[in-house]
Amino acid sequence: MKLIIPAVLGLVLLTGASGPGPLKDSLGNFFTFREEMSQMRSEVADLRHGRGSAAPAWVAKYAGALCSADSTYIVEHTDAALGVTAADIDAQFQRMHDNGLECTSVRYLGSVGDGQFVFVLHHGAKDVWYVFTLSEDRKSIAKVE
Repeated sequence: MKLIIPAVLGLVLLTGASGPGPLKDSLGNFFTFREEMSQMRSEVADLRHGRGSAAPAWVAKYAGALCSADSTYIVEHTDAALGVTAADIDAQFQRMHDNGLECTSVRYLGSVGDGQFVFVLHHGAKDVWYVFTLSEDRKSIAKVE
């Protein structure tokens, strides 16, 4: 009997019967693991095929201009409030070139709402994700993250 009472109390503490416990917190993940993995795979597949609303053609061209180092197009389609000049853009492209980050491809992943569009640019040996946020008038890019 003396052995059963400590075992029951230990089980109560581990399972969270008296509140949150380490065993109770991890059991839900153990039993729903397959469903969570399936959902994650579905989300990744959606992103690979462009989830959400389609990006306007000029935004896709903007991403292509980032890849091809077309500073003229980038300056023309960047919000004037940011004060970006062609010299600034050219200097950034030169730094990327010096670091071996030549862009070889652009891929659209999808949108976040209707004002942000996610693209992946393949730079050197890595993929870099960019989120382009439209300005309020939706005619220029207000932010690149």
